[in-house]
Amino acid sequence: MRDLYYPIALKLKNRPVLVIGGGQVAQRKIKTLLQFGARVCVVSPGLTAALKKLHRSRQITWLGRAFSLADAAGAELIIAATSDPAVNEKISKLAKAKGALVNVVDRAQLSSFISPAILRTSEASIAVYTHGRDPALSRDLKNFIKENWSVFLSYRNKL
Repeated sequence: MRDLYYPIALKLKNRPVLVIGGGQVAQRKIKTLLQFGARVCVVSPGLTAALKKLHRSRQITWLGRAFSLADAAGAELIIAATSDPAVNEKISKLAKAKGALVNVVDRAQLSSFISPAILRTSEASIAVYTHGRDPALSRDLKNFIKENWSVFLSYRNKL
């Protein structure tokens, strides 16, 4: 039987989250984490221009170097978003050993949680996921809901 993920909503406001990696994938994850109030620390030798801007404005902390085991101290949630599969696997093992939740962005089997496609409106936050099997389908379902949200609300208001 394949792994199934229990849906849960985490309160991340002011909680320490460690993101390892500074590329486009890390950038997408970090922007979402910040929307939910997480305190984000990024470990990566380099950052995208958008992440550098977040660092300059003190929205994220940046350690401009390769990941070390000590970086995980205090992190409650860890996201491995490097382009090196061996490093991501090492991060997964470390996080699990210390009891932290971990997401390896491109390998659900190494993760203790997966990140759903998220639609936020003033009325609701909607998470869509496919148990890590088809992220594109999750994204497409989220976009379908987004495109039809006003139709749903007008229907609901008629009830």
